[in-house]
Amino acid sequence: MKSKSQGKNKEYSIQGIPVSPGIAIGRAFVLEGVHVKIAKKNIAAAEVDIEIEKFHEAIKNVKKQLSSDISSTKRRIGEANAQIFDTHLLILDDPMLTQETIEAIRQDLRSAAFAFYSILEKFQSQLALTDQEYFRERAVDLRDIRRRVVRCIQGDKTDFLKSLEGAAIVIAHDLAPSDTITLDRHKILGFATDVGGKTSHSAILARSFRVPASVGLRYVTKYVKSGDRLILDGSAGKVLINPSETTLKKYYKKREQIDEINIKLTKIKDLPARTLDGKDIELAANIEFTDEAENGIKYGARGIGLFRSDYLYLARNDLPTEEEQFIEYRKVVEKIYPYPVIIRTLDVGGDKEPQNIHIESEANPFLGYRAIRISLQEPDIFIPQLKAILRASVYGNVKLLFPMISSMTELYEAKAMLEKAKSELIKKNKSIQYNLEVGAMIEVPAAALITDKISEEVDFLSIGTNDLIQYMLAVDRGNERVAYLYKDLHPAVLRMIKEIILAAHQKGTWVGMCGEMAGNPLATLILIGLSIDELSVSPMLLPEIKKIIRATDFKEAAKLAEKALTFSTAVEVETFMLRYMRRKFKDLIF
Repeated sequence: MKSKSQGKNKEYSIQGIPVSPGIAIGRAFVLEGVHVKIAKKNIAAAEVDIEIEKFHEAIKNVKKQLSSDISSTKRRIGEANAQIFDTHLLILDDPMLTQETIEAIRQDLRSAAFAFYSILEKFQSQLALTDQEYFRERAVDLRDIRRRVVRCIQGDKTDFLKSLEGAAIVIAHDLAPSDTITLDRHKILGFATDVGGKTSHSAILARSFRVPASVGLRYVTKYVKSGDRLILDGSAGKVLINPSETTLKKYYKKREQIDEINIKLTKIKDLPARTLDGKDIELAANIEFTDEAENGIKYGARGIGLFRSDYLYLARNDLPTEEEQFIEYRKVVEKIYPYPVIIRTLDVGGDKEPQNIHIESEANPFLGYRAIRISLQEPDIFIPQLKAILRASVYGNVKLLFPMISSMTELYEAKAMLEKAKSELIKKNKSIQYNLEVGAMIEVPAAALITDKISEEVDFLSIGTNDLIQYMLAVDRGNERVAYLYKDLHPAVLRMIKEIILAAHQKGTWVGMCGEMAGNPLATLILIGLSIDELSVSPMLLPEIKKIIRATDFKEAAKLAEKALTFSTAVEVETFMLRYMRRKFKDLIF
């Protein structure tokens, strides 16, 4: 951590990893996630009734919070996703829990916070060890309830963004998918987290919300308190705490410059992503939530290159039904028509842990039970999803994408499952798109090396660089300690991408890219020069990528790609591209 002076109200800064560009200036809101600070505390007999009243009041307030969460979640992302809170309400109504907490206060003379925390911790530990999946899942619910009630007893209301009077910069150790369901994006100026890398959930969420973000800061939750004035420079990956007036003026000016650039960029949103010498590049949007679809079109996308279906599973305790999924997919498909929507099948595991699918603790979760591996072993989960996608396909231009294919055997099995889903729908006289285009993600090195074989079995390919890079470079993409090694411009990565595109094109197969590398402006011209057919990026990045495409000759991009492939290190490639881009695009910030 770099510091000018870490005394009270003195300006100092923490350096992290830039993941979402822009400047945010405002007050901090510390979201501590699953962690609560609790000390063992005994009370005097005269304090018993006061502590019991604190407990009852906390339960009442948390119920109000949950009811509000249910209402807002139904309104923003659908009724089915709000069901994650139903179990929480049932837990709070459990008479045994209430009785044991009161007994601990009255008989053991424990504080209300410590009594409730200890009892929930005991129940959570017992449930986590059971052989029954349902009860193991309830352990996660207990953890969340424990956090909410204890903080309410302690008078800490900073766990909920809705308690803020205005917008704030969210500070957290990390942001898991299930932790973000209640966040009101209209109150979020930016994100800053202790952990994570460029492709962590926090990073993807920030780009989805179109706010600046820095991750991998390591110390930010230690040094920042709710209410602190901050500057978050998402382009540099820096957080400045208690900035001076001079520093504030500097960053207000920098933010104005960025705003001016963005205004100019929006003027080209409806123009084609076409190079000066006439080569068209398909430019699409990555979305995570149903209501993001319109933002993609707003920023100039000509389709959805990646609709992550995972959130339909992560945001609830039970599995989404075929009908519920069909409704959500249809919404996006109809909004985007006539442009295409590529729906990726379930891709959980790794750093995405659903409460409704049992995934045992693994030493290496990114190499374990995840994505297509879960789908193929859980037909009761996979078939309903395939049916929902098939049914939605008749309402627009839908394509189906299988994630994390590592062998031809997996691809054959996935396609067989799809045929089974088709047959079951046909028997029920359901309308489907019979010639639905099917694609495979190339995100495992083994798949990259047999791209020619995979290309013969699919209609299109999508390069998922987030995982492909971590597997190639042996770098955990969510580990801030090795984040400096995660380089999308690593020569090995560029060579692999070149070979994937070449092998696919030789078979006449279309190749897109939906990983975060597709949104890196320094990589844009290299990818075009390697003859990528499509780039799918976060909506907020679309105008800048389109600007770069429209200002360049394809032949020039091909020469840049050829030159980039001659370098030995990622730093050399980055330096080369940075110099070129700054010289060519003086009206953009790199």
